Amino acid sequence: MKNKKMLAFFFACTLFSMACSFAHPVTPTLIVERGLDSSVFGTALAAMQTTMFLFSPFWGQLCNYMPTKKIILLSTIGYAIGQAIFGAAQNEMMVFVGRIFAGCFTGGCFTAFSNYVINTSDPAERGTNLTTMLTIQTVASACGYFIGGMLGMISVEAAFIAMVIMILTCGVIFYTVCIDDTPFKVKPSEPLSLKKANPFSAFIAAKTFMTPMLAMIFIVIAISGVGYNAYEQSFNYFIKDQFNLGSQYNGTIKIIIAGLTMLLNSTVCMYLQKKTDINKTYLPVMIISTALVGSAILIKGQLPFMAVYIIYNGINAIRGPLLQSMVASKAAKEHSNMAMGFYQSMNSLGGIFGALFAGLIYAANPLYPFILAFSAYAIACAVGAVYTKKHIAASKN
Repeated sequence: MKNKKMLAFFFACTLFSMACSFAHPVTPTLIVERGLDSSVFGTALAAMQTTMFLFSPFWGQLCNYMPTKKIILLSTIGYAIGQAIFGAAQNEMMVFVGRIFAGCFTGGCFTAFSNYVINTSDPAERGTNLTTMLTIQTVASACGYFIGGMLGMISVEAAFIAMVIMILTCGVIFYTVCIDDTPFKVKPSEPLSLKKANPFSAFIAAKTFMTPMLAMIFIVIAISGVGYNAYEQSFNYFIKDQFNLGSQYNGTIKIIIAGLTMLLNSTVCMYLQKKTDINKTYLPVMIISTALVGSAILIKGQLPFMAVYIIYNGINAIRGPLLQSMVASKAAKEHSNMAMGFYQSMNSLGGIFGALFAGLIYAANPLYPFILAFSAYAIACAVGAVYTKKHIAASKN
């Protein structure tokens, strides 16, 4: 029964991840058609990532007190409302309002997903289930890009309407198929208070589970998140702005990425999870991603530029499951919910600066965001090398 419930959860994750990406390929078109400033593609996402950053630890705290499926339902409703505001926006202010509101709840969705998998999985299957969930999110997101790109050929509004309806439907599905994970959680000794509900208090509470090794993992997550978001957001706008390619091209690229991601995560990533010490083997994955981002700066041709992006996304998709499994393995069981909230928050922190700076420096030179992405990945690799060295030293003692 437990396995059937997990499969149903993965099915709902698939639909939700697809829906979340319907708007991405049409966002550049929305900006151009409605005469908005070009920097909005980065700055509005940074605003959303900021509220995700602030509220993710709070959602992690809340997961200790409420059934995770209730948090998922509440978060999907809030996220859908925010995206509806974004899709209806006719000026920059309304875009920011929609993105900021959506960000308050998006962190709740993804924090709750990770916690649900950790809480309801057997310890031996936890790594595999986390990898499966993140693979589904990546692959389904790519499929959603494609569907959103096709809907964008009808209109920008068509993509957003489909997105909102599907997100709300997914919230109901999650609430129906998910079990109550309360029996699998360590119940806090103190009741939830207004002080604990303060997003900033949730950050202070991180000291209860933080260790020097966990701190380095979170630094790698945040800095590589800067690189990922700078590259991702710039690429999507770059091919519209520089190559004049429509949303259907963005969607088609994502479908190819979906196939490559599924192949690599079902083979390479699973092998690394089961047969190697991921605290050491994640570093080569980071280095390869860094090299691919660096090569994108030097490439001038349209097809090679897109080919590098596709290969990079396939390799980079391995990074997420490995880092999340590293966090899950280093955090004590009683703090796993909060650690996953902090993990999501560090992802969002990287997204804030990656998207913000990419949007601000793009106008000066379209290649500057790609240089930023390469620099961030290089720094993350350096921190990762220090972590790996300390991990190897600790293993010998």
